Amino acid sequence: MFDEQTPEDIQSKIEKEAALFAQQNEDKEILDHEDVQESPSARVTSLGKAKKFQELDQQPLLAAEIGWKNIPMESIPSKGFFYEDNTQIAIRAASVAEIRHWSTIDETDLLGTDDMLNFIMDKCCRIKVPGKAGSSKDLLEIDRFYLIFAIRDYTFKNGENKLVINVSDDDGIEEKVEITKDLLDYFNPDERLMKYFDNSEKCFRIQMKNGEQFNLYLPTLGTMNFIKNYIKQKQQANKNFDKAFIKYSPFLFPEWKTLTQASYDRAVQDSLTWSLQKISVLDKLVDILSSSVNPQIRYTSSTGGERVSPLNFPGGIKSIFLISDIFGELV
Repeated sequence: MFDEQTPEDIQSKIEKEAALFAQQNEDKEILDHEDVQESPSARVTSLGKAKKFQELDQQPLLAAEIGWKNIPMESIPSKGFFYEDNTQIAIRAASVAEIRHWSTIDETDLLGTDDMLNFIMDKCCRIKVPGKAGSSKDLLEIDRFYLIFAIRDYTFKNGENKLVINVSDDDGIEEKVEITKDLLDYFNPDERLMKYFDNSEKCFRIQMKNGEQFNLYLPTLGTMNFIKNYIKQKQQANKNFDKAFIKYSPFLFPEWKTLTQASYDRAVQDSLTWSLQKISVLDKLVDILSSSVNPQIRYTSSTGGERVSPLNFPGGIKSIFLISDIFGELV
């Protein structure tokens, strides 16, 4: 005997199925033109070609609700290499209430600005990691700006708030370029380092000639947030902390959820036993990773050539979600 369903139950079911069908069609348009390939081998030399997900069509889409949109993993700066296979990311447009909160940014307060970027990520971005409860804190820091701009583009998809900057090429020719997520060129890892990438661990596995081994991880928003708060608490309490270790710490912890003051302090103590060779190698590799992050835009000039320009915001970082040309809105 079938359970009786009320008209409200039937309507709710139809609405959910329609929302899922609409989103699946939207995501299918993104994925149809791409061939599904095998995951990269344990060793890769670049992020030039992103991994595909063989089981993607078997996974329920994260963006199953109206208003949410899946982001192809191969489009983000990390190309998805440093996430678990079959991880999904979805975004939605920022609401008026969230943009209103965004408008309170004090751009002279770097920590406050960082908090506001994370606020938008927490509200407007979802991540689904197989076998885990996903959080925006699981996202890599190098992917944050791209996803912020993806949220921005989705919020103003009818061109209500164009973000335009003035650029000039090597010949001194000036022109205006509209910044979108597709122009961002944020992360270009050194190929010398990529050969140490381990796909099974999603990190760089470093083995030294003297027998020492260690892993380097790309920092997540959760890891960076912990370190930021750790420094803030120490400073407010007027307590000393190991400033040398701060440089390396974002790259040493594989999981932000298990990162506590006790585990952090243990890692600091362990670092006191590092050999000179390990410190030298680690210092150089961290410098290489840090220099791989270079916020810029890559665009095609009016003369047809490909150009690169530093990423900047003439109206300040507020202009990402606030209309900078306010006089264009006045009668």
